[in-house]
Amino acid sequence: MGPEQASALQARYARRAGPIGLTVEELDFEHFPVKNGFPGIPVKAWIRFPNCAELVDGEVFAWTPKAAEVTWQDGPVTYRTWVWSSAVTRREEMMNRNLGERTNRDSNTE
Repeated sequence: MGPEQASALQARYARRAGPIGLTVEELDFEHFPVKNGFPGIPVKAWIRFPNCAELVDGEVFAWTPKAAEVTWQDGPVTYRTWVWSSAVTRREEMMNRNLGERTNRDSNTE
C-alpha cells in the first residue's frame, strides 16, 4: 500500500469516527445566544475529525456571534456540527472571490 492509499484509508476511518464539534462550554449559549435563519446559508466549512479535517459543502441554519452549526452530508448520513465562525465561508463569497481573482489576473496579462 502506497502513502496516498494509506492517507485515504486513514481519512476514511477518521470520518467514520464522527466529526468533532464544539463543546457546550465553548459555545456558551448563555452569553452568546443562538440565532436561526431559513432558508439555510450555503457554506464551505472545515469539519474536524480525529487526525484530519475536511472542507465540506453545507448549510447554516443556526449561529452565534462566534460559532455556526453546519448541516452537511457524508453519503446518506446528515450531520449537524458546531464549528468556530472562522471555519466557515459563504459559498457565494468564495465563488465571487475566485471570479475576482481570475478577472484581475486576466486583466493584468494584457
